[in-house]
Amino acid sequence: MGKQRLQDKGVGLSALQTIASITPGIVTGGTSINQLGFLPLGEYKGEVRFFDLDNLANQPLIWAEKQWTRDKVDTRNGLAQVSVPIGAAVGSQHTAEIEVPTGEVWYLGEHEMRIPQVAGLTAGDITLNFRVSSFPKPNEHDKAYYDPDDPQVYLCTGDAAVAGGSLTATQAEIAAGDTTDRRLIVAGVTYHDTANDIVKAAVKRNFRDGDELNTELRLLGGDKLTLVATVATAAVAGAAVAIYLRVWGRVGKALVQ
Repeated sequence: MGKQRLQDKGVGLSALQTIASITPGIVTGGTSINQLGFLPLGEYKGEVRFFDLDNLANQPLIWAEKQWTRDKVDTRNGLAQVSVPIGAAVGSQHTAEIEVPTGEVWYLGEHEMRIPQVAGLTAGDITLNFRVSSFPKPNEHDKAYYDPDDPQVYLCTGDAAVAGGSLTATQAEIAAGDTTDRRLIVAGVTYHDTANDIVKAAVKRNFRDGDELNTELRLLGGDKLTLVATVATAAVAGAAVAIYLRVWGRVGKALVQ
């Protein structure tokens, strides 16, 4: 039997002295020893290190709360509607909100923005997006969910992308048919809607897709989704335009704030 190599796992005297002499000042990584929820572990690479007890408790609870289903999120509680009136000027923004009730936690899967056909619209292209209050806030404003420069982001009219290939529907497109932010299916792949006996080329977008969040969108009480419709190129004329944001998912049991 070869000789075993023993390694001293004890905390060095210098680290113990450092821990004993720490005042409420700042320590490694901006953590203070007297900060609630942090436990000093000892020395690592010559510095005092801490264990975050809050993470130890909260991370498993996130997984636990996802197993609860207390209610369904659909168009009864997950709907925002805005009307862009006749005469709305170029650059004007028209908004509506979906707010999570206090004490609830939502896990959202599918989402959709929609402009139902407005045959009487004679002028007024419209740009769509929605903001998410729980995301980082650039310039102190809620962050827009869609990046308009992303080539995978576009509105659809029927089974085709809008002419501009982004988030702006033209007056002619809105007048001709429904406009949504649905995703076009890859060429050669179809989704069969057996209930209506048709083959679809576009389906609702899903937060769980890899090019979106790759998971459900988790929102706590007070969080908001804000639908934003912006008038582009010409003032709205001929008819007002109704626009919707709908989300689908479930209400969980809030265990972590």
